[in-house]
Formats: sequence, structure tokens, C-alpha cells
Amino acid sequence: MKDKNPLLEEKPNHAHYPACLGRLEAINKQGSALFIFSLVSGLLLSVISLTGYPLQVIGWLPVLVGGSTSELSSGMCVLQMLICWGLILLGLFGCSRYKICHYILFLIYLLMFIVPIFHMFTLLDAFTFIAGGLGVIFGYRAPNNYYDYQQLSETEGFPLFSIILTEHEEKKRFSRSCSDSYGNSAKQGQQANAQAPAGIPANAPVNTPVSAPVSAPLTAAPVSREAAKNDPTEGIVGMPELEINKNTELKAAPDRFRPKSGKAGRISDSGLKFR
Repeated sequence: MKDKNPLLEEKPNHAHYPACLGRLEAINKQGSALFIFSLVSGLLLSVISLTGYPLQVIGWLPVLVGGSTSELSSGMCVLQMLICWGLILLGLFGCSRYKICHYILFLIYLLMFIVPIFHMFTLLDAFTFIAGGLGVIFGYRAPNNYYDYQQLSETEGFPLFSIILTEHEEKKRFSRSCSDSYGNSAKQGQQANAQAPAGIPANAPVNTPVSAPVSAPLTAAPVSREAAKNDPTEGIVGMPELEINKNTELKAAPDRFRPKSGKAGRISDSGLKFR
């Protein structure tokens, strides 16, 4: 088992997001390139399979089933074509979360590159050798990508590694927990009020009643009608005196605007005039 990549380890405050996102994008980009190559090479090798010649590595299974190493039957040619199309499917599935498919595809291309070096019989084996060599070039990162992808899938923030989205989700969880705690406290308060006596809340403070002094009512002495006619103020006792302030007219500089004639001046509606 390969050791974990220290650059992809989780860090506080989501500090590992940029490195993890960059590595994930690189894995997807390299996987797409390997799929495109597997598509082209798979179609080319499937066309070569129509000749009936068993290809290196790809034709091993038809040779074992058919028993001939020089020429394949029509049924074995179809089987060899299906194996070539299987390489295309491995490249396609490897672009998803099944990175193990690209790992397997790299190993197949490695065999296709190594075996013809020692056992090259015809010119058609050169196509297998070239396809295997190019496949190794496009897929040599597949093993490392597989292990890094496994680590990324277990890392916090996968697969988006978006700080904005993560903070939004954290706020939603925090607000939900606050609302739950508030709802529980409200339910407890309602239960406590339900258990308290009617008309008295459960958390009401207990006050000791204090009796207020009772004052005697104020009664006025009876007044006769004759006394009221002679003296209207008879019977009115203890009336407070009201201070009444009369506003006096204030004149600004009363002697300054007196005309020489000695007559008083006035202001009419038609304007300011003196006479």
C-alpha cells in the first residue's frame, strides 16, 4: 500500500482545498487523455483483428480458446475485436470514480509494449508494440492517480473542495442546531407552565403581600341653603390658592420710534406708516 500524499492531508480552516482541487483536476485531465487514446487504439486494433491474425496480449484468449496461433476463425476474430472494445470501456469507466480501470489499462499497455520485444513474429505485431508504447506514455501516471484519488475521496470537502459551499453548509447546520435547541427550551417552558397552578406562571416571582394603610374618607360639613345664599364661600374649606400670572405686554424700545411731531405711530394693514 502506497503512503499517503502529505500535500493532500486535511488542514484546519479548509487550507487543503486548493491543493486537493488542483490534484483532482489533474487526475481527471490525465484520465481523459488516456480514454481518448484507448478509443483510437482500440478501434485501430479491432480493424486489424479482421485479418484473422492473433495480436500479442490481446489475442492470447482467442488463441487459448481456438487453439491456433497462426490464424483465427471468424468466431475468434469477433472475440478479439470484443477485447479491443473492452480496452475502450476500461478507458471510459476510468474517467469516473473507478480509477482502478485506468490502472488495469496501463498494465495491459505495458504488456503490449514488452511482449513484442521478445516475441515479434510479423509486421502486425509492430502495431501492438506501438500501441503499447503510446499507452504506457499516456497511462504511466495511472497507478499514482489511483492512490491519490482514493485519498481524495476520503478527504473532507470531496469532490468540490469549495470553501464557499462548505461555509454555507456549516452555517445551515449551525442555524438548524440553534433552532432545535430553542425549540427544546420552548417545549420545556410550556411543560413547566402547564404544571403550574392556573393563572400563575411557573417562573413568576413570589412576593409577600403588604397591607396598605387605610385612610379615613374626607367628608365635608353639611351646609344649609340659607347659609349658602348669604355667603357663597361657606362650606368650602381647604381650597388651595392658584397662582395666576398675567402676561404683561413688553415693548421693545418704547421711546425710540416716536416721531418728532409727538404723535403716536401705528402700523396698518397697508404697510408701515407714521403720522
